Amino acid sequence: MKQPALKPNERELIKLIRFFSKRAARLMEEGELSAEHSQLTTACQNLETQLITHATNRSAIMDKRERLLNIIEDNAQCPKCGKADMLKRTGSTTNEHGWKCNTYKCRRCNTGFTWNRPNNPWDMVEFLEMYIGQLQLAIAAEQNEAVVAHTEDAVAQMKDSLNRLRPVLQTSDEEVDALQQKEKEMDKLIHQFKTYLQIEKIKLNAYPEEDTEEEEV
Repeated sequence: MKQPALKPNERELIKLIRFFSKRAARLMEEGELSAEHSQLTTACQNLETQLITHATNRSAIMDKRERLLNIIEDNAQCPKCGKADMLKRTGSTTNEHGWKCNTYKCRRCNTGFTWNRPNNPWDMVEFLEMYIGQLQLAIAAEQNEAVVAHTEDAVAQMKDSLNRLRPVLQTSDEEVDALQQKEKEMDKLIHQFKTYLQIEKIKLNAYPEEDTEEEEV
């Protein structure tokens, strides 16, 4: 199974845990350490498992978040020539509504522009809500029944999309908020345990040297 991406402090602690566990196990076999150290070794192994589990969960949440960020397709067109085949995305910007939108350059006519649609689903929710409001005002003023029916269908489809999108985004936001809180807790635990293990490692270094080396993580 592929190991999840680890932060530097997680990687450093796991390396220290493995070094300490291997060294302590050998010294206990040789009768140099008491069995009490096995409890610490077990605690180390449990913490390593906890770190790997946390990193796996973090990767899954952030991968899902990244996929959500990329579900919006711009279908941008150059405002000057109306073509899309020679557009190059140049970055993003924030418009007057506070929405993040992609910027482009048309290599056909050398025109730079900002596409007038949000580039992410969170801002797209606000865009659709505003657009639906505008369409509903247009429906109230429209006399042509066919146009009214067509517009009402479009509004219904957009409302359906919003109803499906909102809970997905809310779940993602809740997962990220919980992850950030867990990250703070884990960082504190890592700092405390690393300090403790460094002290224990110094104690082990009082015993005869051996060939135990720190593993790469």
